[in-house]
Amino acid sequence: MKTLSEKEFNEFNAKGLFTDRAEKAKKDLLPVMQEIRKYIPGVEYGYHVIGGQYPEFYGVQIEFTQNGIRFHLDKIYKENKYKIAPDMGHFKNVNRYDIKRVTKQYEKPCNIGTFTAKKVNDWINYYTSIYNQVAEEETENAQKVAEFLKNIENEPIRWQKQDHSKGTITRNGLCFTFYIEEGHLSYELALCYCGTTDYNKFRLIADNQFFPKGNY
Repeated sequence: MKTLSEKEFNEFNAKGLFTDRAEKAKKDLLPVMQEIRKYIPGVEYGYHVIGGQYPEFYGVQIEFTQNGIRFHLDKIYKENKYKIAPDMGHFKNVNRYDIKRVTKQYEKPCNIGTFTAKKVNDWINYYTSIYNQVAEEETENAQKVAEFLKNIENEPIRWQKQDHSKGTITRNGLCFTFYIEEGHLSYELALCYCGTTDYNKFRLIADNQFFPKGNY
């Protein structure tokens, strides 16, 4: 799922399949849009869609750009209040636990019942700090992954996933398997040889003298 601007949605909805649903969603949001527009003049609608062979329209959200960050308005239905949050789906080298850990370092503002300039700015400042710290970790993690891949570029890697998120290097009876998941590296080391075992093989392995045939 992705979020489109008004212009992008009109192009997506060229056949007018979702016009009525989109207009109804915008009408439902209009009172809130009018309130937040008092404090964020550049606020606009964003359209949740899925493209492909069978395109779908999922709804409309209120969003804006501030401090170079794209924000959107979330409704907390059980409280009938709102909060403002940044779009962080484009970060590929941090995971949700990283974001949660960073978020815990900051004091969360109260949810918004009645919009005021202070409440809106409190949420923007809160998430700007979180977003910037997450962005720093994104850069650091991406660099760590790049350095690791540079270090192993001359190794005979057997990739086990098409996206190169898992690979194995086999050498002298040892298998070194690595995983790259959302900017994080993890490893496994195991013995890797075929056939039966005996004391002689144990001795050779322990003395780093075991070189099984067919292994690098």
